[in-house]
Amino acid sequence: MILAVDVGKTSCRAAVNGRRAVGPGAPGLASPGGARAAESAILAVARELAPADEVIVGAAGALTAPDTVRALGFALLDSMPVKRVTVTSDAVLAHAGALDGKPGGVLVVGTGVVALAIGADGTLRTADGWGPWLGDEGGGAWIGAAGLRAALRASDGRGPATTLLEAAVVRFGAPRSWPAHFTDAATLGSFAPDVLAAQDDTVARAIVRAAAEALAATARALGDGPLAMVGGLAGFDSLRDGLDLQPAAGDALDGALRLGQIHEPHLVRLRTPTVRHTLDALSTEAARPGLDDLDTRPIGELVALLVRAEGEAHGAVEAAVPQIAVAAELITARLASGGRLIYAGAGTPGRLGVLDAAECGPTFGTNLVRGVIAGGPTALTDAIEGAEDHFDPVDLADLTAADALVGITASGRTPYVLGALEYARSLGALTVAVVNNPGAEAAADLMIEVLTGPEVLAGSTRLTAGTAQKVVLNALSTSVMIALGKAYGPRMVDVRVTNEKVRRRAVRMVRDTAGVDEGIAAAALDAAGGHAKTAIVALLAGVDAAEAASRLDRASGRLREALRD
Repeated sequence: MILAVDVGKTSCRAAVNGRRAVGPGAPGLASPGGARAAESAILAVARELAPADEVIVGAAGALTAPDTVRALGFALLDSMPVKRVTVTSDAVLAHAGALDGKPGGVLVVGTGVVALAIGADGTLRTADGWGPWLGDEGGGAWIGAAGLRAALRASDGRGPATTLLEAAVVRFGAPRSWPAHFTDAATLGSFAPDVLAAQDDTVARAIVRAAAEALAATARALGDGPLAMVGGLAGFDSLRDGLDLQPAAGDALDGALRLGQIHEPHLVRLRTPTVRHTLDALSTEAARPGLDDLDTRPIGELVALLVRAEGEAHGAVEAAVPQIAVAAELITARLASGGRLIYAGAGTPGRLGVLDAAECGPTFGTNLVRGVIAGGPTALTDAIEGAEDHFDPVDLADLTAADALVGITASGRTPYVLGALEYARSLGALTVAVVNNPGAEAAADLMIEVLTGPEVLAGSTRLTAGTAQKVVLNALSTSVMIALGKAYGPRMVDVRVTNEKVRRRAVRMVRDTAGVDEGIAAAALDAAGGHAKTAIVALLAGVDAAEAASRLDRASGRLREALRD
């Protein structure tokens, strides 16, 4: 059974055995972290469909990133229970679908634009497809950007009035906020339908007419032969002017089943090795392509490479935001009812858990977060042989059903973490697993998959995987503490004075929040025993420190509620 996947910049579509699913797209294989972003998008839609033996993927940017194409293929072999993976360009799949596997040309018009022709001998020609900043003329991002520029010209008087201004304000808010919005092609492209729909607007009609002319020029660059038009914007008649088109026989998902001999030179086909250790199959254990000479490179190049790789961790975390948010809500409910947040891990994940827990005390004035690590405190600085290979319930002797346990394991199969999660579940505690590989062995109430893929140094998950884990833990603990009332606006008002730096920070916090001068803020802080939140309530409510503390107790520590007391 074949899982067909079409990964565009706006959406990722998949089909197997007649069923289809749609999810968010990926920025393109030529973009930084493109393979991992595409893998995450594919795995998200694949979960909604039946298992398959083979995956055929068409991905945006594949024609200009051959190394990344292979990296995506190997990553999918590692992360999915399939025997074969084929990766090609989304335009090649679109070609096969639109022309029923036969020679000819296809004009793909979505967020971007590319025209692709394949001859009877397999020769491939393309026109445009240069991306949103240099090309893709007449595509969704191009039309959306033109419409937004016209709206801005109307907004500040540089151009004629247009209904596009009102449409853009409704969709994106005040014009001054737009520059921060539009950092990717998909967001620009989201405005294209508004431009295309504004047929009664002179400015919009001119933009659409220019887009149609650009598309006609792109199609002419392919030469003679049958031509079909496909993509998210192919259904707009106003973009088809000047084009001699034949009806498309199908779409890119159909194309996965119609690939013919003429397409073979443009496909990368990979198979799962017949014998493989389970650890070897993990994407975090694989080697990144193109780094065989890593040990010979100048140190400046190494630093730049490592920094770029660490930056890619944030894309993997971004994809997991929905799961992180659900986990934070569930953990908040546990802590609000008297429970605690416990981290459990081995090696780097264990150290990160202990670190995050240790920082919650001074930051939020709480003892509700703690971390346990395989091998105990000594493992924070020394490698304890075999510590991660078994779990001892003594490490969680005080765990109760009221608590939340977050197990952290890059592989998703570390015995210590699996044992801790199993033990916590047996007690009725909430369990969350943070893993860096799909299909983890870990069993938990909620899985947070942060798919960071191969490391610059193969298998050294203290690098990109560790960075991603740290971001996840920061997001969990900080959002939970804010939800529990440990902040007031952007200020961590539950901080207690423990040194001169923190005292200075607390005085500034009280001064700015209460709107008083330095002397009054410092005196209120001293009267409150160095507790900023109590000092702020005292000043804003006009009460003494004792009454402020009582109000906070009645409000369960929430400053805003204490002020309404």
